[in-house]
Amino acid sequence: MCTAADDRITQRKWKNVYRLNPPAQGYTNGLEDFFLNNIKPKSMAIVYENSPYGTSGAMRMMWFCRGNDIELRAIEPYHKERLKPDYFKRIVERLKENPPDVIYMVSYLKDGALLVKNIRDAKINSLLCGGAGGFTSQKFITTTGASANHLLTATLWTSCLQYPGTKEYYDQYTKKYGSPPDYHGAEAYSALLVAADALKRADSYNPASIRAALDKTDLMTPFGPVKFTSYDKFERQNNLPTQVLQIINGKFECVWPQKHASANFTAPPDWRIND
Repeated sequence: MCTAADDRITQRKWKNVYRLNPPAQGYTNGLEDFFLNNIKPKSMAIVYENSPYGTSGAMRMMWFCRGNDIELRAIEPYHKERLKPDYFKRIVERLKENPPDVIYMVSYLKDGALLVKNIRDAKINSLLCGGAGGFTSQKFITTTGASANHLLTATLWTSCLQYPGTKEYYDQYTKKYGSPPDYHGAEAYSALLVAADALKRADSYNPASIRAALDKTDLMTPFGPVKFTSYDKFERQNNLPTQVLQIINGKFECVWPQKHASANFTAPPDWRIND
């Protein structure tokens, strides 16, 4: 498993399922640290698409807000299958009635871009923040244009990470395809490296041998170190920290954690924490 994020995937006792990427509850670890150590928001609204991915991400942020005395001013699920140009207008109008410090969104690429454009058109001065997913793609910036500037997003990977092979992967991908990879590309490429490594070490190609090889995986990839362990309620789950990107002048910059940062956080014009 290289991208699917629903927490339950590695909590179901499925012995043939190994996951390289963090589960949904881990996507926002870096973002939560950034909130607590930097901007300290006092209020938030959560807008999310209602698949298992979106719901898991939204629930995680709800619990974070409740555990840190952040007022939840709105919780707005939506159906991405119903997307039309005016689909988000009703949701955005409700957000405009009492704008929070932060609007947190869990979306895919197309719906995320449309949602952000609607919020910008409504001139809501909240800090916009995406829960990874569609917000980490270069296509999001291309599609959304200037409306994307100053948006924060959680991410599972950035080319700024100091893992062996990360920069080389980023440079070779960009040279070949003419655009930089996002974390999905790094995950998929690294998952193939893990699979190849396990198959080389397996005594045979029967399931038990392949599982035994995967159980002993200890491999550095461009996505980061991969080792399948058990923690909390997860089994056969890789465990990696996450980061925070901000779109500054039409470009993704890493703003957290500081040791990997390529730029400082830039507050949007006219935005401030409400007293």
